[in-house]
Amino acid sequence: MISLSKEKSLKYFGRFFVLITSLAILFGSLVITGLDVVAKDKEIDDLRKVPIEYVKKMENGEEILKIYKVPESRIGPENKQYLIKKMRDKLWVDLSQNSKNKSEVCLLIADKKIFETVELIKNKKDEDLISKTLDEAFFHLKESKIMLAEENKKDIEIIKIDQKINEAGLAYEDIVKSFDYNDKKVSKIINEIENWNKKNIKEEKEK
Repeated sequence: MISLSKEKSLKYFGRFFVLITSLAILFGSLVITGLDVVAKDKEIDDLRKVPIEYVKKMENGEEILKIYKVPESRIGPENKQYLIKKMRDKLWVDLSQNSKNKSEVCLLIADKKIFETVELIKNKKDEDLISKTLDEAFFHLKESKIMLAEENKKDIEIIKIDQKINEAGLAYEDIVKSFDYNDKKVSKIINEIENWNKKNIKEEKEK
């Protein structure tokens, strides 16, 4: 015969198991629903509604006001729910059907993270958090390029996505530079992005 305390423990465990299972199913359904949206080219472009204004400094000293559109990110890195968001992003990439879709999702995530970086800088948040978020943006941008390399480079759709990735890299560099943000870690990442952009420009010219 099960004692009263053990009976209560089993009852609570059963409720806890049902709750966790329900949350897992809910999270999974939300991931799949979100993936259905971002898996389509038109929907991905429609998500980029937030304009980031920045100043690009030309070699002749001229300054040009430019705009790079990114998707909105409602939950920032300083939020306790951000870890769940990162788990969802990883699942989006893992569950994407092919390398082309994976590349587009990675670029979308990178764009969200550059938006988050800008918001952190504007709101004068923790320097380590800013450099970490910028580094994650650059990581996903590089991953987007790597995944796209698995596709047919002569395909017009692949060429267009590759151009978007290259444009994103140039925009990221100029966006962060335009803030004149003095931090060693951030400066190091900017240099890495700059070198990556130079490599991409060189490869484009050699085609």
